[in-house]
Formats: sequence, C-alpha cells, structure tokens
Amino acid sequence: MKILIVNTRHYFGGGDSTYTFNLAELLRQHKHDVSFFAMQDERNLPDPNSDLFASPIDFRALNRRKNLANGWQVLCRSIYSGEARAKFARLLDRVQPDIIHTQSLHGHLTPSVLMEAKARGLPVVWTLHEYKLVCPNTHFLIDSTGVICEACRGGRYYQAAFKRCKKGSLLASLMAALEAYTHQILRVQKQVDQFLAPSQFLRKKLIERGFPAEKVIHLPLFLKDEQFDYSGKDAGYFLFLGRINPIKGIEVLAEAARLAPEVTVLLAGRNEGGQAENLLANLPPNARYLGMKSGQELNDLLHGARALVMPSLWYENQPFVILEAFAAGKPVIASRLGGMEELVVHQERGILTEAGNVDQLAEAMKFIHKGPEMCKKLGKNGFDYVKRVHSPMNHYNQLFNTYLQLLNNDLTRM
Repeated sequence: MKILIVNTRHYFGGGDSTYTFNLAELLRQHKHDVSFFAMQDERNLPDPNSDLFASPIDFRALNRRKNLANGWQVLCRSIYSGEARAKFARLLDRVQPDIIHTQSLHGHLTPSVLMEAKARGLPVVWTLHEYKLVCPNTHFLIDSTGVICEACRGGRYYQAAFKRCKKGSLLASLMAALEAYTHQILRVQKQVDQFLAPSQFLRKKLIERGFPAEKVIHLPLFLKDEQFDYSGKDAGYFLFLGRINPIKGIEVLAEAARLAPEVTVLLAGRNEGGQAENLLANLPPNARYLGMKSGQELNDLLHGARALVMPSLWYENQPFVILEAFAAGKPVIASRLGGMEELVVHQERGILTEAGNVDQLAEAMKFIHKGPEMCKKLGKNGFDYVKRVHSPMNHYNQLFNTYLQLLNNDLTRM
C-alpha cells in the first residue's frame, strides 16, 4: 500500500512530528511505501520529494513587522494556500498514493491539500494532535490569562475575538476566528473520511461540536518497542519534561515545590522565553532547570526519576511524555484534565490533582516521596498498561484495518 503522510514539520519538533516519523517507520516495517508532504525548513530531515514541499513562512517574523501587506499574507496563507495545493497535486502525480494520512497542517500547509485529495477521490485519514477544528486557539485557553474557555461552542467563533484569546491580541484572535469560519464554509470536515482521536476526551469534544460519532475513531498513540524499558532505577527526584511555558503549569509546580522542601524537582525542556524566564528565575532552592535534554541524557534522566510531574493547565490530548514515563516504570502526577485523566488513573498509575491547585500538587509529591514501595507499584501498573494498550502492533492493526475499510468503501462505490 502507498501511503502519503502530511505534516507541516519534517523535523523532530513536537509530538506530531514524533508520531509522524514513528508511524512511517512502523508502516515501512510492514512493507508499505511511505512518502511525505511538509513545509520546507532548514531543520528538515532529507527527503526525496522535498523539492515539492510547500514554501516556508515565518508567522512570528511577519507578526513582528506589523503592516497591512504582512497581515494580508498571514491571513491568506493560514486559511488556504493555493501554492501548497499546487505542489501537493504535483506530489500526488509523482507518488500515486492509495491513501492520505494527515497530521498537523493548519496555518502552513492549510486544509487546501485536503481539498485536492478529495477532488481526486483519495481517502483521507486525519490524526488530530490538538483541538484546532473546534477551537480557534487550538487549546481551549485564553492565552493572556491561562483560563480554560469554551465560549466558541456551537460555532460562535466570534467569541475568540471578543475575548482576545490568541496571544491577548485582537488582530490575532480575529484572524483565528476568520480562519475557523472560512474552514466551516469550505466544509473542511467533509474533506476527511476518518478522524483519529488519540484520547477519548478529544473524540468527545469533536462529537459535542457536531462531528458524526462514526467518523471519529479513538486510536491511542504508540511507543516504539525499544522504549519499553522497566529498569527499576530511582534516584529520588521528581521530573518535569516539556516546554517551559505557563500553560504547562510551571508556576504551580514551582510553588508546590516551595511547599515541599523535602523533595527535589528537576525541570528539562525548551525555554520558550517571555514569562518562562521569570518563572525560571524564581524557582525555589529545591527545584532546578536543566535546559533542553535529548537522546541518552534524556533517557537517563527519566529512568532516574521517582515520578514524572505534569501539572498542565490545559486539556492535554495524549502526551507522549506520560506514555514514555510509564514505559520506564514511572508513576505520573498530573492534572485532572483532558487526556491526562484517562492515562493517569488516580492511585492506580499515579496521582491526579486539580489543575492549578498548589496544595494538592505539593501533597501528591510528598505522598510519593514518602512511599517508595507504593511508587514502585504505581510505576509497574503504568508499565503493564502502556505495553498492553500503546504497543506498535496494536496501533498498526487498528490503523491498517481503518485504511482497508476506507479503500474497500471506495471500491464498492466504483
């Protein structure tokens, strides 16, 4: 089978690209022919079809140079890219895929590529990594306040502009609302044959907002076989892995560590600047930022932890970092929100706390700190769960059945 995977980034830059490359490897192991369509970027991995990747656009740079021409360029490119569609059409002619598997495309590739696939009668599967199709700001948060907001329910996307949810900017929020309305007019949902939701929570949100239940399948993400490694190591520290960003609950974690001076908290991940700089500058003595880690250094850091801490303030979908912690036999302390609540069953594979509740988070860390045997039990439960549910073979079997069903449906309609 020939499968064309569509994802904006063709480099390791987030959960969507991690899944994209892991998926391609998994499909190739089962003798499928895999090609990619992405945006050109100097960080991209080499690819034989990179000459047909969409031209790059740097929205941050354009937004820094605010003028009418740049604003129009941002608006047009983020909603519908004729150039991306044209290059995608040429790639379709070149590789002749049987099926299109989309990942993240908003804002750069745009749903224009879906329309080209649909015009040619190609089946399209879309794995959703965020909430963009039902939330103009993608993560159900008002950026300036960090407060969860669902005011756009029922297609009331103008609420995004009223509340200035995107970056606290009226212009950015208005453009996000216009994008949502335009995609509604273009019937983007109709261009996709099957949506894949990694979490049940995401599936529920889509159905609540009018997506047909039969069109949204729950398909959990997977880890590679070599990632399942229960070493039993425990150096006693608590570990945060992820972007250093307020929506990840960094301030809550810092204050909780201040209330639990007996624990050691290590933070590792990309420093996104801005508010993050202030947060890192005010960490208590028992918390330390290690910078960005990767490879064996990151693996050793995870295996040495007593537990992973994920105090996010938004509806995380299905964070790879939680799956990776379970695969290392580590329990997880997480917020009772979104897909985190599904993974971290309270007192079975970790501890759940109310998002933003400093006292609860501090008590959870103290509880795990004082009970190493309980910690081991929770970690073993997490390991057994992730190996059972998030294995490559489970994922492949479910996905391949979805592919076959769509292809067979196409044949019966011919």
